[in-house]
Amino acid sequence: MKSTIYPEFDYLFAGAGASATLLLMSMERRGLLKNKKILVIDPDSKTHNDKTYCFWAKPTDEISINCKHLISQKWKEMCVNGKAPESIKPLEYMQIASIDVYHEMRRILDNYHIQRIQTNVISIEAINEGLEVTTEEGIWQSTKVFDSRPPAYLPAQKNEVHLKQSFIGYVIQPENKGETKQAIDLMDFRIDQQGNTQFIYVLPYDSGKILVELTRFGKEILDPISAEPILNEYIIKRFGTSTISHIETGCLPMSTVRISQNTLPGLVAIGGRNGAIKPSTGYAFKNMFKHAETLAKGMQKVTSPIKQVSPNRFRFYDRLLLLILNNHPEAGSGIFKALFDKNKLINVLQFLDEKTSLLQDIKILISLPIKPFLIAWHFDVKVRFQNLAAPIFLFLFTLVILAIRINMPVIFEPIQTGVFITGLFFLGIPHGAVDHLLVKEKQKQNISLVFVMSYLSKASVFLLVWLFVPNLALLFFLIYSAWHFGEADMYEWQFKKKRPLNNWIWGILLLGILLLGHLPETNQILGNMKVNTIPLTNKVSMAITMALVIIAMLWAYWERRLAMFISATILLFCVQLPLITSFGIYFIGQHSLNGWTHIKKGLHLSNKQIFVKALPFNLGAFILFGLLLYYFDSFTLKSSLDEWMKTFFIFISCISFPHVIAMNKFYQLSGKEFFYDSKK
Repeated sequence: MKSTIYPEFDYLFAGAGASATLLLMSMERRGLLKNKKILVIDPDSKTHNDKTYCFWAKPTDEISINCKHLISQKWKEMCVNGKAPESIKPLEYMQIASIDVYHEMRRILDNYHIQRIQTNVISIEAINEGLEVTTEEGIWQSTKVFDSRPPAYLPAQKNEVHLKQSFIGYVIQPENKGETKQAIDLMDFRIDQQGNTQFIYVLPYDSGKILVELTRFGKEILDPISAEPILNEYIIKRFGTSTISHIETGCLPMSTVRISQNTLPGLVAIGGRNGAIKPSTGYAFKNMFKHAETLAKGMQKVTSPIKQVSPNRFRFYDRLLLLILNNHPEAGSGIFKALFDKNKLINVLQFLDEKTSLLQDIKILISLPIKPFLIAWHFDVKVRFQNLAAPIFLFLFTLVILAIRINMPVIFEPIQTGVFITGLFFLGIPHGAVDHLLVKEKQKQNISLVFVMSYLSKASVFLLVWLFVPNLALLFFLIYSAWHFGEADMYEWQFKKKRPLNNWIWGILLLGILLLGHLPETNQILGNMKVNTIPLTNKVSMAITMALVIIAMLWAYWERRLAMFISATILLFCVQLPLITSFGIYFIGQHSLNGWTHIKKGLHLSNKQIFVKALPFNLGAFILFGLLLYYFDSFTLKSSLDEWMKTFFIFISCISFPHVIAMNKFYQLSGKEFFYDSKK
């Protein structure tokens, strides 16, 4: 590859297809090409008719007027599945040949002395004052780059679908003009579906030629061998003997998967790279035109929008349909038949154009087979909210506990004690009692004496720090607890970028809310531990607590993570509960449960297997806790709750120290494999 760096351009187009041509046309109409240095880069010469573009619009629409010189054919009637033609007035179905688009591109290039390079774009990167485009022929610079290369998709979620709309079409000249109607056949499903959703698309031309195209919606691309007998049979049966003058093939993405967007300043995605292709139909020309007009108008105002997005409800409809086509392709033909049989054609076209109201959408949707959509909707909801079941349950549990405390204070104490002890035994301690498996790098080995001694020695060292330098022990406990809680939550919420600062910030926020939100109880425990208390008034500490809650909620909103927002809300309600209850809700209901789930996925173990493997350490932990109570309090059943709380937090801090180290190694080893395989 040459390394020559060429002069800078005002505009650079990475791609010379329809979206680039439409944008140049829009810019030309507004006088934005005059006295500009422009470069167009494309690996293809664009000298032959390789595709056709179709859309429907009113003759008075901007697209019809501004693209009038490109439109090669118009139709005013349409039929579906062999039914009688139906008028689509005031709309017209229009076709543009790609060769005419390429001729328009050359006209603009010639008129404005725009440079064109036939080569591949390898990369686009930011430089000090613009963008640098690296190609096989050299390096080019520009302050604005319009990128219409094929889209790069992010990894698909379980409820996202990436199908293909592949087609093979014969342009035929029938020997006998047996059929003279000038209506298009949008979809004719009267063919073998071959386990997919496929149909015949027919465009009769004024010249007497007819495009007969087999189109498939599915995972597999249509191949000429399987398409030929279907096309030949259809053509013979309907048009009789004919000659083939041209064969048209192509493949379009039908995807609800998000497109990777490069956010470099000055880089604008257009065409398919900007999501112009409608997932459920494959139509794109009208979207490309709209985006070109928006961009050109924006340039006149100096600021230009980067991306246009369909209304959420239409993206939802597309996702459900593609889920059906992916999981139950045999249902596709029935859905499309019902769509056109039970609705006026003009209403369907408006719906596919995303120009209908919500009420109109409902009328159309209820005309479709309900069962496949309910199945797809259930699957979509299950996937989209699978990580919210536990947070929502914990939120409801918190509300119930708060209601009991307010309305039935007599039974609150025994309930909170029973729930806390049960949760601690079955989840809180066990989630940290399989550390012997984690440090073995997921090798399910037996417990070794070396590991036990190492684990106990770390806990013992920290206990000694508590005995001799309690203030230092407390500070260290808070520091690594903040990190550990934050690390586990960040993994659970699938923060894609591993930023250690996020762990610290979230951990500090939640510990601040828990401790400052219960300042009298916190200071009482600190006093029993013989460490420095927090020198704040209740009013100040509560103001800080509310500020921390607001920061947590705003952060969750910024990150668009509902589970994180629910957690912040739970912490807000916990301020109205005792400290031990609040700590138990977070530590057991969120942190321990999430940690248990992470270990379960990472080690590929069942709940029963984890509990059995954790049982020796689980029982050992309770024995150690009893010994610690005896040492600190001369243990009796009459020991005060304050004494229990003091000993409990010291005990938790000691056994947490080696656990935090083990979990950090586990997350480093398994994080990418188990938590970063997809984007939320």
